[in-house]
This record gives sequence, structure tokens and C-alpha cells, in this order.
Amino acid sequence: MSTASWDLPENPPTRAEIERARWPKYDAFAFISGGATYLEDIEPAGTLHMAVVRSPVAHGRLLGVDIGEALAMDGVVAAVDGQEAARHLAPMPYLQNPEDIEARAFSVPALAVDELRWLGEPVAVVVAESAPRAQAAAAAVHVRYEELRPVLDPDELTEDPSAELVLAANDFTRGDTGSAFASAPHSLQSTVRIARSSTAPMEPRGYLASWDADGRLTVHASHQQPFQLRWELATVLQIPEDVIRVVVPQVGGSFGLKMTGFSEEPLVCLLSRLTGRPVKFVESRYECFLGGGREQIHRAAVAFDDQGRLLALRDHITIPVGAASTSPGWRMAYVTAATFPSAYDIPAVEIRSRVLLTNRPPWHSCRGYGKDTAIVVIERLVDMVAAHLGLDPAEVRRRNLLPSDRLPHRLPSGYLIDSGDFDALLDRALTLAGYRPGQGPRPADPEGDVVEGVGIAFEITPEGGGHPSGPLRTAVRPTAPVPETATVSVNAKGRVEVRSSVTNPGGGNDTSLAQLAADELGTTRAMVTVVQGDTDRVPAGTGHASSRATAVGGAAVVLAARDVASRLRAHAAALTGARPDRITFADSRVEADRRPVMTLADLCLDLHSTVGAAELAVTRSYAPQTQQGLNDGEEYRYTYPYVSSGVYVARVLVDLATGKTTITGLVAVHDCGRVINPTLVEGQMHGAMATGAGLALFEESLSDDDGSPLTSSFKHYLLPRANDLPSMVVEHIETPSPHTLLGAKGAGEAGVGGTMASVVNAVTHALGPGCPPPTALPLTPPRVLDLLAHAHGGVEP
Repeated sequence: MSTASWDLPENPPTRAEIERARWPKYDAFAFISGGATYLEDIEPAGTLHMAVVRSPVAHGRLLGVDIGEALAMDGVVAAVDGQEAARHLAPMPYLQNPEDIEARAFSVPALAVDELRWLGEPVAVVVAESAPRAQAAAAAVHVRYEELRPVLDPDELTEDPSAELVLAANDFTRGDTGSAFASAPHSLQSTVRIARSSTAPMEPRGYLASWDADGRLTVHASHQQPFQLRWELATVLQIPEDVIRVVVPQVGGSFGLKMTGFSEEPLVCLLSRLTGRPVKFVESRYECFLGGGREQIHRAAVAFDDQGRLLALRDHITIPVGAASTSPGWRMAYVTAATFPSAYDIPAVEIRSRVLLTNRPPWHSCRGYGKDTAIVVIERLVDMVAAHLGLDPAEVRRRNLLPSDRLPHRLPSGYLIDSGDFDALLDRALTLAGYRPGQGPRPADPEGDVVEGVGIAFEITPEGGGHPSGPLRTAVRPTAPVPETATVSVNAKGRVEVRSSVTNPGGGNDTSLAQLAADELGTTRAMVTVVQGDTDRVPAGTGHASSRATAVGGAAVVLAARDVASRLRAHAAALTGARPDRITFADSRVEADRRPVMTLADLCLDLHSTVGAAELAVTRSYAPQTQQGLNDGEEYRYTYPYVSSGVYVARVLVDLATGKTTITGLVAVHDCGRVINPTLVEGQMHGAMATGAGLALFEESLSDDDGSPLTSSFKHYLLPRANDLPSMVVEHIETPSPHTLLGAKGAGEAGVGGTMASVVNAVTHALGPGCPPPTALPLTPPRVLDLLAHAHGGVEP
């Protein structure tokens, strides 16, 4: 950029400036060349390896754990069962207060003590000189138990679940749905079952713990949230936070999985303390696939008039989240209910959600975090309305979307849609996709059984939620926006260092942070270093969650860099005699009245030599503004300060003989507010759209009748491959958020639900009006064939 003197948000960057800021991903070559350092690559001398003994049954009474045979094996150093672990470790804590989302509190031991609650629950741990020896020893541990009847089938829970199985009950209403349904000209009902699925990152979870002679603990972790992990470890190990250092190396993907709350986190620390040696745990792919999320049953209904105007929405949701866990995954259930009715202006809404415990593995957090499933359900209903009335699906959406002059708009849950231009998103997406109104399914091969379908979906994604850490855990009100913090410093050679409270799980937010600092200081990419993920070196903050790294963490960087620039500007003015407001920085040069007068390095050297380094180091925090809707006196409620939006159009080919679906086109027009780095945003969108396509057609975590996992590897859990996906078209429309400094909104979770819904709608369109609507996702070939069979038989599936 030509100058570092923006005054955001009054004078935000222009489109041309943003286009010039298409920095490629920081350290991209290290990742693609195999030079990145992951947790598995870190192994100090003398490192032991931990393996976990897991429950062989989904539900049982734990009678005893015999570790004697394992301890006698060659290379085994130690083993601990639940009784022994409980003497050293406090129960696992939950990071957030469950009561703020109407959930009941609970505690979970790091290792099972009396009850076995899910197949795969940690029961004991062993450490040995190598990972294979540890795994062999774990297999030699004998677990004695009395098997009990497990609760596995969610249909058992839908009628009248017992109180001890209800983890949370969330009800959100607006208007009188009873009267609306009674008086409406039309109504439709739909049941949608969304399967359990996984995050499946390339790199599974992993931790390495070691203690020094002074009793200080260092933990390297493939993790999203180092400060939350430090707090958890301090609580469970019952030691002060300031004796723990958490370091996050480069991470091979996370997608929500690598948040705090897994028992292996404190266990590696305990075993390191007991053995006096470093201890490492890296989960296997089987272990990674034990957990999951997203499984839901929606019994939804919509009332509407002859023009397709939506009058009322009702959705009763059963959400089986597995066993109780201190991982924040089960909170996705709340977010699903709270996201309704998306961007549609529906006068009467009734959402009833019951979050239920079962004996399946606990939910872990998944990208989309519950918003994605809500989008699938509402978008299916809109398409059903269009089909019932013989209207174009795009037109039904247009008639019901909130107009811009109705924003900000509060949802029944209290979430606020802060900004957007929904009509513009829809128009541009339809144009890009070459969409033709009223187009029916078309034979793609007149001689064969392949038909083409087109699907549309609108998506909103509430984002920006943060988790207080350190002193903020008690200082920040539960409903207040959470800040992020950054320290920006410049050394005597003009090199810039950014230390940020946000972490980078592989998506490249360090590139955006460096770019923002460089823009403010008028320097180049090569002169900026970003430090993240080390609790000894960076300020406390959320880490990585809820698409806030750039919108919130980046704003903190901008504020700190501006302060540094102001000090540099004042010193340059003193040296040159120019007014401070006439001093600018560009291409690592200092300009006075647009004439170069010295290099930035020369200015920094002079300032360091006269006033010292402290003058060029600034720490600033930033939190989004609190929100309020139009004519709305209600206080801001829970965590999400901005909402991104988008329209997705999918084209598919469905083979009626085999049930196989091929996606031939994906178009997205997305609004994440100000786009700081288009390359990174588009990369995030491509990844999210791939996830949504996989969830629509392939991805499903399956288990046997006894709870045994059937999808324990990539041979069984089907992710979309490159040749399963078309070239993706992504464009942006920018409506800046009024509540963030940069006008930016989130760009990490969006795209999952919109793509998933558009693909499902496209398949339904291809199958034609004679086919019943799908009731179970993903739409695997057997499920598509089942729909076709029911269409020919004339009965509901």
C-alpha cells in the first residue's frame, strides 16, 4: 500500500489496495516441501511414548484394571489406571459455564474410575521406550467390567428421555406459531436426520510434556488454544498457571478438533512427572475417528401463503451428543438452535432443542460449529415450499430474505445479524452460475440414466466468539465480547515483530497479521515476523476459534502498529522539520511531503540509539463493539459479534442406475465484510466448500449395534477427493461490519452449511418432483436408490 496512514473504519482500504495485498501464504513452501515442524517431529532425548487403554464396551461398571502384565513387558516404564490417576489429578474442568446456555454442570475424570460411559473411553495409560512397545503394552492391560445396557439409538430418546440423559434444553420462540399454522393456507412437515461426522484433519492430536529441574512444565501441543490448555492443565494438575509453558508448533489442520478438553492432555503431563522424562502422545487415526459431531434429528414444519411467503417455522430437534465431555463440542447443539431462522423474515418461530447424553463417544468441535446443520434444515424447507407451489426456489428465497434496511436484525435466540446485502448476494450468485428460473431436472445423457440438478442455498454464519483467558476469565462479563491482544515492535534495523494472541492451525492467518502490520508501518513482507502459540512469548487470548483471527486479532495488530507508526512519525518529524502529519511510510522508506528522506531502518536505528527499544514496542487489545438491533433495547447476548453470509449454487449429475452423485459445479458469493487478503479467504472458502460437499454426499461416522466403530480409517470414512470436486467459483460482496475496527467479519466457518444444503437441494432437484424429499444425510448411493425405490412405490421412505 502507498501509505500506512489509514484511519479505519472511516477510511478503509480501497479495492485496488486489497488486490495489491494478495500476499501468498506465509511459510507456504515449508508446508508443501515437507519442511514444516509438526508435533511428531519434536522428540527430546529420552522421550517416552504414551498409549491409551480404552474401554471395550459402550457402557459398563468398571470392576478393575490389571496393569501387571503390561508393566512386566520389555521397554515399559510406567502404567496408571483411573484410581491412581485420581490421586494425582483433579477432575477435568469445563472451560465455559454450562449454565450460560441452559445446560447442567458436570465433571469428568481423566481416566474412568467406576463407570465405562463409551466404547473407547480412556481407562488406563502406559508409557514405554517406543510407541509400538507402548501400544503392545496397552493391549496387554486387562479391563474387568460388568457390561450394562447402553443407550445408542437416538430414536430411544425422542419420546420421553429420562432426566439424567438431558444435558441441555434450549427453546427459542417469536410470535404465535400455533395461530400461524392454524390460519396459514399451506403447511409442510419434514424430518431430517443428519449423520455423525468427523473433522478428519491431516494431523491428528498430539502432546509432548516435560518438566525441568525447577518444576516448570513445558507442553508442546498440536492445538488451537494454548492459553486455555494452560488453564486446564493448571486446574487438573493443581499447580499455578505461571509454571506452565504451552508451545504450539506448526499444525496440520484442526477444523475444531484441537480445542481443550481431552484427557490425554493432563495425562502426558502426569506421566512425565512420574517418570522424570519427556512423554509424548500422538493419537492414531482410529482414535481420531472415535469422536465426531453434527448428529441431529430435526422434525420441522413450515407454514406459508400462496405466494411462498413464510409465515411460521417450527423445529423440534433431538441432538444426541454422546457421553458428557469437557471438550466444547456439545455446545454446537445450542448454536444450531440459536441460528434459526437464518436470514429469513419469518414472523412466528418455535425452536425446541433437547441435547441428550448417550453411550457413544463425545462430540468434539467441528468446523461450522452447529450453524451448518441449521442451514441445511431451513434451506430444505424453502425448497419444499417452492416445489409445493410450483415456484422458482430462487424467487421464494428473494421474497423472504431480510432486506438491508431491516438490519441489524435480532434472531429469536438473541443472536444479531449485524450487516449484509442478501439480495445482492443472491443476484450475483445466480448470474455466476448461469441459473435459469423455473428450470426442471434435465437428462444429461438422453441415452442413459443420468440426470442433472441445480440447488441453491442461502447461509448465515454467526462468528467471532471468544474464550476469556488469564485474568480476563473473571474480569470479562460472560456476555461481553472477548478481546484479542497483540504486541508490535520494531528493532534497530527496521524489522517488525508481531506477537499475537491468536494461533494458526494451518490456514495462514499469520500472513494476514503480517500484512496488516506491514501496511501500517509501510514496510515489506520480508521485514515482518509473526510469533504465535507460545504462552511464554505472546499475550493471552482465545487462540483460534470462531473465525476471529483477522477480524479481532488483526484489529489488535493494527492498533499496536499504528501506535508504533505514530512514534516513528514523531521522531522523523523532529529529524526532518516536517510536520508529523506530513510523514508517511512506503516500501521501507520514510517520506516527508511525499519525498523520500531516509530509510525506515535509518530512522529506527536513530530512535533506538536516542530513546531506546521500549519506545518501539506497543501492546494493544481489541474487542468488537457490543451490539443492538433496530428498535431493540435488549443487551448483547453471548459471544457472536458479527455474521457473514453467502449464497451457494451447486450443479450435480445423478446416475439413476447406481445412485452415484457427481458434483459438476459449485459457485459461492460470500460476504465476510472487508476482505483483508483475498487469497486466504478464497482458500478458506474452497476448504469449507469441500467439507460441505463431503458432508452432503460421503462423510458419515458409523458404528455397530454395540457401539463399535465401523469407520476407523480413510478406507471406511469417505472424504471427497480432488477428482470428486469441480473447479469452484468464489466471489465476494463486501458489507463491512459496523462492530469491528477493520469492518471484517468471519471467513473460516462459512461455506460448510451453504454448500452442504445446495448439494442436497441439487440432488433432490435432479430426482424430480415424484421422488420424496430426503430424510437422511449424507445422500450416499444406497440412500439415493432408496428414494427412487420409494418414488416408484409411491410411499414415504
